[in-house]
Amino acid sequence: MISITLQNKFKVAAALTLVLSAAACGGGSDAPALPPAPAPAPTPTPTPVSISEIKACSMTGVGAAVLSTDAPTTILDAVPGTIGSVSYCLVKVVVAQAVNIWVTLPMGGAWNGDLRSQGGGVFAGSVAAETAAAAAGYIGVQTDTGHSGFFLSGAFGMLSPGVANVALQEDFAFRSEHLMAVVGKQLARVFYGQEPNTSFWYGCSTGGRQGMMMAQRYPEDYDGILAGAPAIHWDRFQALQIWPQVVMRQDLGYVLSAAKQTLATNAAIASCDTADGVTDGLLNDPRQCTYNPVGDTAITKDTCTQADDTCLTRIEAGVMQKIWGGARNASGVQLWPGTERGATTLPMAGAVPFAAATEQAKYFVYLDPNWDWTTLTYANYGAFFDKTVAMVGPVLGTDNPDLSAFKAHGGKLINYHGWADPLIMPEGTTQYYEAMNSKLGGAAAVNTFARLFMVPGMGHCSGGDGPNAFGQDGVPKADADHDAFKALVKWVKEGAAPDQIVATKYTGDDPTQAVLRTRPLCVYPKVAKYKGNGNTDDAASFSCEAP
Repeated sequence: MISITLQNKFKVAAALTLVLSAAACGGGSDAPALPPAPAPAPTPTPTPVSISEIKACSMTGVGAAVLSTDAPTTILDAVPGTIGSVSYCLVKVVVAQAVNIWVTLPMGGAWNGDLRSQGGGVFAGSVAAETAAAAAGYIGVQTDTGHSGFFLSGAFGMLSPGVANVALQEDFAFRSEHLMAVVGKQLARVFYGQEPNTSFWYGCSTGGRQGMMMAQRYPEDYDGILAGAPAIHWDRFQALQIWPQVVMRQDLGYVLSAAKQTLATNAAIASCDTADGVTDGLLNDPRQCTYNPVGDTAITKDTCTQADDTCLTRIEAGVMQKIWGGARNASGVQLWPGTERGATTLPMAGAVPFAAATEQAKYFVYLDPNWDWTTLTYANYGAFFDKTVAMVGPVLGTDNPDLSAFKAHGGKLINYHGWADPLIMPEGTTQYYEAMNSKLGGAAAVNTFARLFMVPGMGHCSGGDGPNAFGQDGVPKADADHDAFKALVKWVKEGAAPDQIVATKYTGDDPTQAVLRTRPLCVYPKVAKYKGNGNTDDAASFSCEAP
């Protein structure tokens, strides 16, 4: 059995989609292999703070506690476990209807006095012991969000054809995450005799959306939130994920090969690479790249054919331009930004749409498991998009820019997003940040409690050609300058806001291998600019400047 961490589910889902798409077309050399399972994160030894348990890790000890939530709550089990040199108590709780919450409680004086909840991936549907948090000294909390099943299945959202399962949709959207804080803090009181000093949220993708939902709906649950690639526009970006399929069916009648898509992507990078002063295969801000393959005679040729992967036909080049240009209605008005130039288009432009997108349409929008995505055309796509926003937005939309209550609570928020993310459009995150600025008095006011770091060349939550390791991948770094979560903790506890976070590119994205490049990540909208001298693979040769 392959173990997949919740944070990596969207990455693996993308790879699964690519492989399934290739299989649907008969396979071939264009089909990429699944990525190797991520190396287990090293287990740090927490600094003891002499907070020991006052109850036994058993059903007659902590398991006998009576927990108070918004519905009947049962402790199912309380059993000891170990991670590295740290012992913990795993307490399994279920809150009606069926929200499963697992809490890991460090034992033997290993608790650092804080709590850290871990977010999920895609549609979630499973729960595990949050041992990484326990190893670092935190109470760790996870949830299955109120349903069980494959993380790419949205079937829980429908009670029966035509009838939404509103209760489970709400459990998934916000209730289960709030219950994580409620249950985790109550168990801390029972087990240690005190509540956590500080509570943190940690997650990417769906986990990023969940963290943002806590800041918006339950601003006092967490003191610090690290939310990467946040899926806050759940309705919009998942509707967008079907757009490349519409374009290919309408304009080509066939799926553009992976080789042709990669050819166009590489040409876009080459065209815009030097704009930031350094030739490094990365686009500091791909929004500034306006490359259009239709006019690029180096790759777009009148003599090209569908079978020739060394070039594009003029229509194929137009398809790539439309994919980059984002979803549009019949009048040509952009409904949502597309894939950025420099990011792979393959997860969404394979043989079939990304699975989560069609699951949303079936079980949250049309409430019809037989809904057929191939019925979408340029003429009706706008109506599909609008219906998706109307049906999904009120429950799963997490884009309220008014975080004034979270700010008043003293909360601190760090967002990050890869500019080469192929699954959740990074412009959605920059638009949200600009909306916060407008709502809360400008960037200077927002930056007192919330900071966004955009990551050139990084894919979905990690990976990609750029420096992409800064603690967000589950592998802790040495200090707060190189680790986003440690930077968050320092900001919350010491008031030291991060002005930059250094990201690292390792050989093979393996942190046990050689360092290829380091680069500072800057507080948006600043970007890393080369100072004009020094090694361009060294973060010290760059400074964060206004674009």
